[in-house]
Amino acid sequence: MSLIYSNTPIYIGQPNTSDVNTGFTGAIDYIPALSSDISLQTSYNPKRNLGDDVVTSDQFTFDAALASTISIESLIQEGLSEGFRYLSGTTSVQEAFVPIKIGENLYQKCYPTDISISVEPFVPVKIRANFVCLDPPVGTNISGDSKTIYETSGIPISGDSIVYGHTCSVTNMAEAVGSVQSRVSFTRSYNRSPVYNLGSINASSMLLDGIEEELSITSTGLGSLIDLSGQLLAGSIGVSLENTEESFDNGALYQIMTMAAGSRVINQGYGVVGGETVKTSVTLNQIKL
Repeated sequence: MSLIYSNTPIYIGQPNTSDVNTGFTGAIDYIPALSSDISLQTSYNPKRNLGDDVVTSDQFTFDAALASTISIESLIQEGLSEGFRYLSGTTSVQEAFVPIKIGENLYQKCYPTDISISVEPFVPVKIRANFVCLDPPVGTNISGDSKTIYETSGIPISGDSIVYGHTCSVTNMAEAVGSVQSRVSFTRSYNRSPVYNLGSINASSMLLDGIEEELSITSTGLGSLIDLSGQLLAGSIGVSLENTEESFDNGALYQIMTMAAGSRVINQGYGVVGGETVKTSVTLNQIKL
């Protein structure tokens, strides 16, 4: 029997742990995911020796660890923020790994490599996250969970609890752009290096070398035109993620989309089409680590 979406709920556990909580007790690690993509890729070379025929059962050599990546796109819902604890701004959390469970398949030692958040009017806010997994469940079958999606508290997804672009609030945008914003996108990139131990094929962990964040805004105006060093922000600029009642306790998502004072506008652009208003765009960047 084929697996369907309701049989493959996604959970992202607490940083530096080996399992997830499906919500029957304690925190709810479930995230309201829209899609997931898992890739397992070997690093191989043809095995050819001078004077020998290719052996049918031994055609390749494998000279690197199995590459395992996970991509997840998710909505944001009130009461379901524990699954996004890996986004916390503390350095210790940014360095940590998380377990990810998709259906009944548990992927351990998953490190986020980049995340993006898109905010547009009348459209649900979406988070897209990519992970590299050092300990995938190799040798097991794909299996689904037929009961958890219905029995866990807070599931399934609830309409009015979803965060939409038009319900979010912005702070201090006028420092960089006009007072009317039509779209905001946020990205965070992690620079990581794998750690290998002598005698081990797979990496044991990953070191965090740096974090950069970028906020792009489309609007109808600009604060001022930048020079060769961009524009230094005197105050912070941010987007608060809120639901339709503007009462959403962001939890682990609090102040995620914030560019602190000292960040810089590194890119600007504007233009106009006949019969329309001027459209502007700015990109802000900050180095977190």
